[in-house]
Amino acid sequence: MTWFREWLAGGGDARRTAARPGGDAERPAAGAARPAPRERASADSPVDEGYPGDRLGLPESGPGAVATLPRRAAQFVLDALLAGLLALLFTFPAPPQNWSLLTWAIIMVVPVAVIGATPGMVLLGLRVVRLDRPGSPGVGLLWTLVRTASVFFLLPAVIVDRDSRGLQDRASRTVVVTTR
Repeated sequence: MTWFREWLAGGGDARRTAARPGGDAERPAAGAARPAPRERASADSPVDEGYPGDRLGLPESGPGAVATLPRRAAQFVLDALLAGLLALLFTFPAPPQNWSLLTWAIIMVVPVAVIGATPGMVLLGLRVVRLDRPGSPGVGLLWTLVRTASVFFLLPAVIVDRDSRGLQDRASRTVVVTTR
């Protein structure tokens, strides 16, 4: 289970990090400016973990900073409401039932794969960014499917690491950032 705790904390594979100079520092994204790596605190002193996104080289606030959990939760609710309303348009006067799940999946997959944001994200000023391609507009179909399948079960979305990334973000190598 230590490998899982290290993975959640962002340490990655212990063998890989031991072989890399700098220990647990993650690989910088292409073209991204990185701050100097933080010194690890000893076992006797408290660990200063910095702000969410510090280890990823993201700013503390403003555009490009890691999105807060309440903002991400609001985005999820907005997208779910939109999906329900769209499904209701096709099933009216009957309730949409499971059709709203299909419209939710479409809302989550297509826009994120192409432009990196759902309609709720656009309204709240959020965007999904791949860590290995921060300048590209979309996340790509495969990684978007991984994110959507994880978010569907809700539990992976509420298990976050110190960079406020849910398990779906860690699995798809993405981070949700603010755009404004």
